Amino acid sequence: MSKPNIYKTLKYSIRQCGDDEIEIRNSFFDGYSRGFIRLLFIGIFCMSWYQNAKYNKPPFSYEVSAIKEDFVWTFNKDSVIKPLYEKENTYYDDPEFMKMFPNSKRPSYEEYKENYTSKPWAKWYIIRTVFHFIWIPFLLFLFFLPRPRGIRVNRKKRIIYAPILNGTYRVAFVPKEGDPLGGVVYSCYGTHPLGGEYLYSFVIGMREEHHMQQSRHYLGVYPSMSTKQSVDILHAIRAYLTEDNPEFLKHIHRRFSVWHYIIAVPFCNAFAIPVPFNRAKADAAIEKALAAWNTKTNNQKQKWFKAIAEEQQLINQEYAAKGWDNHVK
Repeated sequence: MSKPNIYKTLKYSIRQCGDDEIEIRNSFFDGYSRGFIRLLFIGIFCMSWYQNAKYNKPPFSYEVSAIKEDFVWTFNKDSVIKPLYEKENTYYDDPEFMKMFPNSKRPSYEEYKENYTSKPWAKWYIIRTVFHFIWIPFLLFLFFLPRPRGIRVNRKKRIIYAPILNGTYRVAFVPKEGDPLGGVVYSCYGTHPLGGEYLYSFVIGMREEHHMQQSRHYLGVYPSMSTKQSVDILHAIRAYLTEDNPEFLKHIHRRFSVWHYIIAVPFCNAFAIPVPFNRAKADAAIEKALAAWNTKTNNQKQKWFKAIAEEQQLINQEYAAKGWDNHVK
């Protein structure tokens, strides 16, 4: 793939957050999850359309009728009960009825209405109506599933950091010499939702000194528009940390691009609810990590980077045995 095409593709996976920071999109829990849910919705719609077409009715016609009935019996039950009362009331004026039931008493509307509202099934209309106010917004929430934050690379502070599910941040440091990704372990051949032999996710593993459990971040736009997406992201991160003005920065924007002629790209990524980024909380976590890191001696820092490099070397060797080049230059 030519460099101009690489740069155009990167704008779907990388966005600029400021003069000295970029964010790399989370693929596994972003586009894949949203696309799967939307595809599920389409499948349900098609099933409903097929079933209702047999009776010349639009999709979800029976479900909509049931919801309307719940709302009527909850908020406007008089519109149903009163016509029934007026119809039954005419019987009391019928001479034949009066002869057959001379002692019958004409009920008031409130008494007649009580016969309906006091029934146990009447309460279920209210319960279902309340439930409608829950499940309908929930389905809309799933359809516009919020976009989780990916990892961020800050070249001014020389760090790579990412939010963790528990609300904290994992921070990795960029070495002054050697591979700028020497503070993390990475793989160009990570698990991809579609699997296969050609599509992979770019994975970065981050481990802090006091957190032996490694956090893994699957990066890049889903679905992958190129089999070289992982390599392109790897080159972009290295360029961002080593060059003053890397070429790819001219082609990315403040927002991730979502519109593409491959319809699956906007299908999975458009109309996502933006998740606010807590800048103050992130800065506090970064400053705390930097303060702890700066208390270490150079030997301690080099020892940490060496341990990461050894782990990365094992990963590269494992891939090399399969004929894959994970240490792309």
